[in-house]
Amino acid sequence: MALTLEEVRRIAALARLRLSPEEERTFAVQLSAILGYVEQLNELDVSAVEPMTHALAPGDVPLRPDAPHASLS
Repeated sequence: MALTLEEVRRIAALARLRLSPEEERTFAVQLSAILGYVEQLNELDVSAVEPMTHALAPGDVPLRPDAPHASLS
């Protein structure tokens, strides 16, 4: 999916970024490549994959317990 410069300007405005014309062109190419990759991922059949709440399966990596600590000054 190729983004237009107008779409990049709209995204930049939403993110409150001020981009130069050169940056707009660069981001149009980069964001289009990212969206193209996401389109490829959407083609995968994940109907048999069970939803997870964490990227690691439970028990694969032990997580440290939550413990209160003094905050930074």
